[in-house]
Amino acid sequence: MSKCKRFVCVLAGVLALITGFGSGAASAAPSPMAENVMTVTSANYAEVMDISRQKLVIMDFGATWCPPCRQMKPVIERLAGEYGGKFLLGEVDVDQSRDLSTRYNIRYLPTLVGVRNAAELPSSRNIGYPGETKLRAWIDAQLAKKG
Repeated sequence: MSKCKRFVCVLAGVLALITGFGSGAASAAPSPMAENVMTVTSANYAEVMDISRQKLVIMDFGATWCPPCRQMKPVIERLAGEYGGKFLLGEVDVDQSRDLSTRYNIRYLPTLVGVRNAAELPSSRNIGYPGETKLRAWIDAQLAKKG
């Protein structure tokens, strides 16, 4: 086998490992992150507010065109998994759910809002992406609040 063919075969194998192609990954159980992250729309908003009666819901208002939103998204989604169900991350695309962004008076992106018992927690807003360390501290502070 030529060096070029060997390289292509190795590269294909590496790509298959990285993407999970052929491993049945698509039929695997959902990751902890997936269980703790939910897209919020007008259609399921009442369900999300019902969940807020049992645990903290962090509403993440963002947009696909927003660079800080794109930077924060993988970090906060990973944290939702790491916190093991202590909170539900409710992702709101402000372009798709303008009524929700109006309801919460969202002016800047990204904006995080802590919600318990279907009500915004006092002094709970986090505007912008402060980095992972400060984001963890903000989440911990919201978890400590009782609504």
